[in-house]
Amino acid sequence: MVRQDSTTNDRIVKTTDDRLQALEELSAHQTAEIESLSDLVKEQWQRIDDLTQALLRLRDRVTEVEESGGGGSSAPVNTPPPHY
Repeated sequence: MVRQDSTTNDRIVKTTDDRLQALEELSAHQTAEIESLSDLVKEQWQRIDDLTQALLRLRDRVTEVEESGGGGSSAPVNTPPPHY
């Protein structure tokens, strides 16, 4: 049986405690970073939804203008030009 003195055991415990503390700190930092990134993704999805709605409204408005003939010319937009 190999006998270790108390200083060796203290060093092992201290090293283990230090490693455990380092892992806990790393875990805390990673958790904070994940939460930050999650918030950022949430904000970006909200912005994408807002832009999608704006695009749909714009598309509807362009369709209305085209159908009403308010494009600035008397000829409808989708009619071919006259041939000479």
